[in-house]
Amino acid sequence: MRIAYVAGTALPSRVASAVNILKMCRSFAAAGHEVTLYARGRQADAAAVFGAYGLDRRFDLVLRAPPGLRLAKNLLYPAEVAREVARRPAPDLLYGRHPYALAACAAVLGRGAPPLAYEAHAFPKRRVRRWAEAWLFRRPRFSLLVAISRALADDYGARFPELAGRGTLVAHDGADPVADAGPPPPAAPRPGRSGAPQLGYVGHLYPGKGMEMVAALAELLPECDLHAVGGTERDLAHWRGRSAGLANLHLHGFVPHAEVAGSLARFDLLLAPPAPRVSSAAGREIGRWMSPLKVFEYMAAGKPILASDIPALREILRDGDTALLLPPDQPGTWAAAARALLRDPERAAALGARARAALLSEYTWNVRAARILERLRSAAA
Repeated sequence: MRIAYVAGTALPSRVASAVNILKMCRSFAAAGHEVTLYARGRQADAAAVFGAYGLDRRFDLVLRAPPGLRLAKNLLYPAEVAREVARRPAPDLLYGRHPYALAACAAVLGRGAPPLAYEAHAFPKRRVRRWAEAWLFRRPRFSLLVAISRALADDYGARFPELAGRGTLVAHDGADPVADAGPPPPAAPRPGRSGAPQLGYVGHLYPGKGMEMVAALAELLPECDLHAVGGTERDLAHWRGRSAGLANLHLHGFVPHAEVAGSLARFDLLLAPPAPRVSSAAGREIGRWMSPLKVFEYMAAGKPILASDIPALREILRDGDTALLLPPDQPGTWAAAARALLRDPERAAALGARARAALLSEYTWNVRAARILERLRSAAA
């Protein structure tokens, strides 16, 4: 099957959507399909994209309309993608996350348009985007809405009558398995005291993502080293100012995604402390619908996880089984839980092992792709 995956993310990029899109295209291709990914960027950067994410070149990558004004993203880019799709051999499936570009492709292909699947990661805020999505859902060949959380699927079903009788699949984010031998160590030494427990957080530093808890734990756990991997230069400057007196808090900044597993391997405990309300890169509230990429990468690492007890994470993690779920506004409870796990390495190892087993059975990118393709086959039948 020829799959045209239509995304609006700029590549290369530091946003989580880039990881989701690239890994899913890799997994669709690994399942034996001919995949072409359409995204924003400069075609000359295509080879560098594969290297930055540690991917073999199993699928074609077409980059158009370099990042810039919203006009380029929402008007010029869809037109260029539709023209590119129309000039290539007709796809057997249109799949994607950019409603304007998907709509342009479906319109250009007309009666010959193939089945259409749309993946949603947040409820649309702008009216024009809701109109575009509703237009997609009304297409005769629309086959499947893929939502990254149950809450998001429920909200789409309640707000879009066009989805009545159409297929909807909840497919959380995912991660690649980590080999039993473990990832290679980082090329350069990382800060941290020899013999001190190492607690790690990987992700952005936007409000509500969890950096507030990481900084609080650095104060409450002076015997531990706390590490935050990720963040924009602006957010890093903000937190360096706020945490200037915390010698045990280390802000590493951005690392290429291909190196994330190596960073996780050196931590004793992994922290996923989002607040109930979380801001996205664009500054909009996504806490109700999120499916944090880092949680699945933590599970793949096989390390014990401390996570916020909020609905979005309860869809993924089981308290006392694959993680410890803790109140997101009680740093003292988190500090006590961290100390208890560090004193009980057998329990900590069991938590990590069960999380890894759950990842392997339910949440790898290959498992996710297989579930989506199976639902699409069922819809076709």
